[in-house]
Amino acid sequence: MAETTIKAPSFPHPGLDQLADTEELRSQCPAFATGCPYAKVESHVISGFSDLSKCPAFKEGCPFSNKNKEEIRSLFSDMPKEHPNINIQKSAESPEGAILVQMLNQIVSDSAMGQDLNSQILEDPQLAAAMREGTKAAHKAAENSIFTKRFLKGDINRDEYGCYITSLYFVYNSMESLLEKHKDNAAIKTIYFPVELSRVNTLLQDLEFFYGKDKLAQVTDPSTMTPAVREYVKAMERACEINPALLVAHSYTRYLGDLSGGQILAKRLKKHILNLSEGDGNWDSNDGLQFYNFSNIGNHNAFKEEYRERLNKTPVDKNTRDLIVAEAIRSFEVNIGLFDEVQVLSEQNKLVPTAGNEKNTTSNTLLRLSPVIALSVAAAAIGTAYYVRFYQRK
Repeated sequence: MAETTIKAPSFPHPGLDQLADTEELRSQCPAFATGCPYAKVESHVISGFSDLSKCPAFKEGCPFSNKNKEEIRSLFSDMPKEHPNINIQKSAESPEGAILVQMLNQIVSDSAMGQDLNSQILEDPQLAAAMREGTKAAHKAAENSIFTKRFLKGDINRDEYGCYITSLYFVYNSMESLLEKHKDNAAIKTIYFPVELSRVNTLLQDLEFFYGKDKLAQVTDPSTMTPAVREYVKAMERACEINPALLVAHSYTRYLGDLSGGQILAKRLKKHILNLSEGDGNWDSNDGLQFYNFSNIGNHNAFKEEYRERLNKTPVDKNTRDLIVAEAIRSFEVNIGLFDEVQVLSEQNKLVPTAGNEKNTTSNTLLRLSPVIALSVAAAAIGTAYYVRFYQRK
């Protein structure tokens, strides 16, 4: 065969139809300088272009022409691991070819061999700090919801609180089932404390306290889940479908919130829902408020610190860390949905009455009316009284 002059290809370089034989392909294309990058030449000898065309990637010419790095990365995503890297030292003397070979070798080693930088486990992910910073705006929005403000002021009633913990029962029942299911996931394993944190049983005790044993089955029936609760549960299930590690975000926002702000809310509830004062003998009782009683945790602050330290060491790559932070924001959003829904159901007088409160539904509704409407009702009542007196005098 006549000696072939090597020409430096320009991008886009010509397809296979410009080449005379496979030897010329090897000499002119640096990607083929040491053999086909898609198969070992020792085990699969290319005798002609008819054989080469059997490779799906080369049916329409060189697959590297007119491709950017991400497109070439995609081409290599299905390449078998046994394919060899390309030896740049043996490539043709072509500037464009050298650049191409460098890029291909990087993609083969990073992406095809599963060593992409984004998939490397971070040495110091600082996940707790990332979630705290990433959820600042969402946390502020949750604090500013109408129901939360009323809760903090001690301005909610028994039926509203009963509705709230009913919603939490379904949320925790789903979340803790998912945590149990995926407890062997490396990220979840780091922050999985079922003995110390599980809340389902405590919520059942509180629901029985507020609704009575006879009504417990009714309020915990899954068919009674409200739209906001269903959306919350679906959000956690969808997160696990993407990556079970995302459940870390929901665990973080719920449990650390219960251990922190939840303790303040418990005191509000004792005063305004259970009508207790600090001097009462029952002040230290947890009846009706078992949800906020973490009896298997000695020092709350020490436990929260350990939890955050474990979060900061959670084995995640950069992509997963970013997804967890985004899911933490989503967790705050669905929590706000719960708060808003309780407020709306209360305003629409659609709450399930708690035990002993069935006859007070109408009076509770009047108490929730705005000052203007309440004043109008009072004025109407006074006007009626004057009318009756005037009529009786006549």
